[in-house]
Amino acid sequence: MRQADREIVTALTHRPWSLSHQINGMPRFNSIWKHYWLVLMDIILDWSLHNVLWNLCGISAFLIQKDFVSVEYVRYWEARGIDVVAWTVNNAVEKTYFEKLLHCNYITDSLLQDCEPQA
Repeated sequence: MRQADREIVTALTHRPWSLSHQINGMPRFNSIWKHYWLVLMDIILDWSLHNVLWNLCGISAFLIQKDFVSVEYVRYWEARGIDVVAWTVNNAVEKTYFEKLLHCNYITDSLLQDCEPQA
């Protein structure tokens, strides 16, 4: 798609450990073999997103859950010409951190300074 028009924005979205764990960090399955099978799949997915799929898909941005973004992570993608977009940033302090320190775009649920998390 981006070969046809470089102005088109394409992205991959990722939350590490999303296959094996729920968003609250609890294992998705009680079965040991299912859990460790999905941990292995998480490792393969993470590796493929960071080493193969980003280039194969021709992305211009990488959307990542905010808790996994760091200065090193932003630099990793900047070296490849990819913008990092953190999601979902609703706290004023976090917004400032992403803007001023990381120089990173973010997705938010509110234009207000602070926003209560949705249940």
